[in-house]
Parts: sequence; structure tokens; C-alpha cells
Amino acid sequence: MDKVILVGGGTGGHCIPIAALYKKFLRLKINCLIITDERGSIFFKDLKQTDVIILKTPTKFISKLEQLINFPIIYLQILPILLKNKSTHILGFGGYLTLPVLLCAKSIKRKISIHEANAVMGKANRVLSKYASFIFLTFSGTKMVDKKFNFKAHKVGLPLREEFKNFKTKENNKYIVSIIGGSQGSYSFSKEVPEAIIKLSKQIDHNLLVYHQCRKEDISTIKNKYDKFGILSVVSNYFIDMPQKMSESDVIISRSGSSTVNEIIYTNKPSILIPFPFAIDDHQFYNASFLEKKLCAKIIKDSEISSDLILNDLLGFYKDPDKVKFISQKLRDLTYKNTTNDILKLIQK
Repeated sequence: MDKVILVGGGTGGHCIPIAALYKKFLRLKINCLIITDERGSIFFKDLKQTDVIILKTPTKFISKLEQLINFPIIYLQILPILLKNKSTHILGFGGYLTLPVLLCAKSIKRKISIHEANAVMGKANRVLSKYASFIFLTFSGTKMVDKKFNFKAHKVGLPLREEFKNFKTKENNKYIVSIIGGSQGSYSFSKEVPEAIIKLSKQIDHNLLVYHQCRKEDISTIKNKYDKFGILSVVSNYFIDMPQKMSESDVIISRSGSSTVNEIIYTNKPSILIPFPFAIDDHQFYNASFLEKKLCAKIIKDSEISSDLILNDLLGFYKDPDKVKFISQKLRDLTYKNTTNDILKLIQK
């Protein structure tokens, strides 16, 4: 089989699944090449760098004008790369970068397909749907998929980091809450969430352990809050062992990017989801809604967040172990474990 080329840049939502799929393809002895931009390159630092091609762009794709400026520059960069690298298939993972790369590939008669990570199809993938051999979806009922392309749409789930298959079960009797805010945590994750945890600590029998991911500038403030009330906590802007921490957790509080939502599904955890309000097409809300409709998560809008609302949902999980068991089983049934094989089976046709 010739090379499979994976394309995506910018955010972790586009790049983390690419890195996961790349590693799985390598284990299957499938040659694989990644095409990304400078922002996306940080997600591929641990990969074989000769397999990562970084395209140069003069702007950051923020405005339509910048996208127009970047389009021919990317197109001219990618054409000789594609001509040099014969490929069986070129698979795009969304975001503006995929548009010029996959359209260039199509113009030289290469097979292309797209993967949509979110519960709402992004603009680039909407354009590329017409030209794609296959449309791979993470969620059933993905919005903005043109009905006339349903015949080539396949639900395959999201490629997840290998670390999610190797985690250990919890080995203590603490009640563990993981907060995954990261760079999009903002004020709500720095103020309202810790206050909810402090209130929770006063109402439950268990000792609490909190894993709190936050912005670098908020670490000391959040840590001091927990310490003041004797709550054991680990606060950082990045956890290298996040799969392990999620697997140990009794409940997860998080934004609702596709990778995180699918990791919550895979670890079978109840969650409180606070969608990032400025996500394009409000896709984080629809990602979260997928779990809420299955009765597996609670959604709190960022504009309505308060420590009391978070506390109420936390207590709802804590006081109802039968509900937690139901959620765990429901998520186990939703877990999709054949993503790589299903993608491979189709693109090898």
C-alpha cells in the first residue's frame, strides 16, 4: 500500500486524532505522512520528524482575507510535495488548512476523504464533502452534513491516544474530580469551579482529590484556594498523564471539544460539560448535547455558570450511585473501538 497522508493543523481537536491514527498506522506497517502548519506542529513533536511536513503561512487564518491570502501560498507549497509523495489516500481532519491541500490533491486526481471530529460539520469539510470518496463521522446525527452525500458517510468514531488503553484503575478510596479547562478554561474554571469543589468538600463523607488543569497564570491562585480548605489537589496547566487521571476520576468537569468528549466516553465517566461559548458553529454545545441526550452528562452554559449549579450536579452524581452505574454502562455501549480498522478498510478499497 502507498502512503496515507493525514492533513490538519491549528488546534488539538484537529491534530490529536491525526497523531493517534499515525501511530496506529505505523504499527500496522502502513507508511504515513502528516501535513500540518506551524501551530499544529506542536502536537507532533514526539513523532518521527521526517514524516511531518510543516507548511508555512504568512497569517493565522483568522479572517476571510487572511484565508484568501494563504490559499494560493499553501497550494503552491503542497503541489510539489504531493507530486513527490505517491499516496493511496489523503485524509483531512478539518480546519482551513485542509481546504487548499485536499483541493490540490483532487486536482491531480488523488483520492481524498475527510474526517469530522465534532457533532457539527465544519466549513472546510462542508466544501470538501462534494469531492471526498468517504466522509468519516465521529457522532451519529452530525449536523450540517448534506443529505445528498449520506451514501458516503460512515460513523467510525474518533482516533484516541493509545494511552487510553493502558490506564490503571483507582487504587484509593478518595472521591476524585478532574477539571479539564486548559487554555479555554477562562474565568469560570478559575473561580466558580474551585468554589463548587470547596462547597462539595463540606457536604460529602469522602476525602476529596482534585486534578485541576488550568491556565498557567491561574495555577497559584487555584492551588491556594484548595490548600486553604485542606483539599488535596494537583493543579497544572498540562498533565502528561491525563488519560490516567481521567480513568481514576469519579466525575469530570470539562469543556466539550470532541477529543475530550470521546475520552469521557472511553473512560465511562459521568461529566459536567461547560461548552466553550465561542466555538465555531457552537460545535462544543452539540458535542455536549450528544452525551446529555443519552443521560450521561450535565450541561451548564458558560453564561449561566455558578458554583451552586456545579455543586448541584456534583451532588446529583455523588448521591446516586445507581445513576453513575447506568452512565458507565451506557458509555461502555457507546464506546467505539474499531476506528482505525474501519477507516483502513474503506480507504484500501
